This record gives sequence, structure tokens and C-alpha cells, in this order.
Amino acid sequence: MRKFSSDKDINKLVKKLCKLGWEYKNRKKHGALLTPKGKKITVPSSPSDRRAFKNFSSDIRTILCKECSYA
Repeated sequence: MRKFSSDKDINKLVKKLCKLGWEYKNRKKHGALLTPKGKKITVPSSPSDRRAFKNFSSDIRTILCKECSYA
């Protein structure tokens, strides 16, 4: 079982996205998710902000909306 973040909700979301064709890349400090079209979003590995999951899911939603509008 691979752990992408210390936050359980972020971890679950990244796992779901990886099953849908997104790719996880390890970088120096934080990992990154790559969309199937190549857009990159940083994964917070040890979030200290209580709204980290909300902000992360909002960023993903924004990317998905932009990719769908270009299709």
C-alpha cells in the first residue's frame, strides 16, 4: 500500500485519481500528479493547514473543468 500523503483524505483522492489514469511522480519535497493530458498539480505530503484537503480538491476540480472545456 503506497502512501502519498499523511492526510488520509488526500491519500484516498490521489489513489482514486491514479486508478482513473492520472500519474503520480516523486519529486524532491512533494509529489506531483499529472493529468492524462499532462497538467501538473503538487500533492501536499504533510499538510499543516486544516483546509489542505479542501484546497487540494478545489485545485483538482479547477483542472478538470479547464480540461473538459477544451475538449
